Amino acid sequence: MDNLALQCRCGQVNGRAIKVTPAAATRVVCYCRDCQRFAHWLDAAEQTLDSWGGTDIFQLPPARLQIHQGHEHIRCLRLSEKGLYRWYADCCKTPIGNSLKPSVPLIGLISSFVSDNQAELKTGPICARVNLGGATAQIPSSLLNAAPSRGYLLRLLGKMASWKLRGLGRPHPFFTPRGEPISPPQIVDS
Repeated sequence: MDNLALQCRCGQVNGRAIKVTPAAATRVVCYCRDCQRFAHWLDAAEQTLDSWGGTDIFQLPPARLQIHQGHEHIRCLRLSEKGLYRWYADCCKTPIGNSLKPSVPLIGLISSFVSDNQAELKTGPICARVNLGGATAQIPSSLLNAAPSRGYLLRLLGKMASWKLRGLGRPHPFFTPRGEPISPPQIVDS
């Protein structure tokens, strides 16, 4: 197992993901319109989205994500009242990650926050491409065949159940022990 270095573009927020291996988490590319809206809202589309509008996300349990510096710069937004919590560094508008409510042991770490030059080796290849209906262009079939979405949700749910049973939902870097977001979410409607 290895650690993965994390840092925003300006360096004021940094940390690490611990005990990282390709088998210990899940790497996906999401093409949903909400991920695209988040990147555009931050003016970070060029650094965050691939050629087809996808966001490279490494999904891991909250206890494996540590923020060492820059907590005061972490902000949250939601694209609707019940949308995902989307975390970013307000110092330079770097997307950090996505999460559900604090009781769900999952953080989607966005690749633009990963500063480790061996990230692909540590996180492994993309295992699924999801929400394909939101893609902004035709995704090459070779990429879809290499990372099919078939079975992805069941694998992820299995990992999440394991993480919950093993107590990896806490501590959560983005929620207080009482379950409150460390930064009040700004609701950004369409």
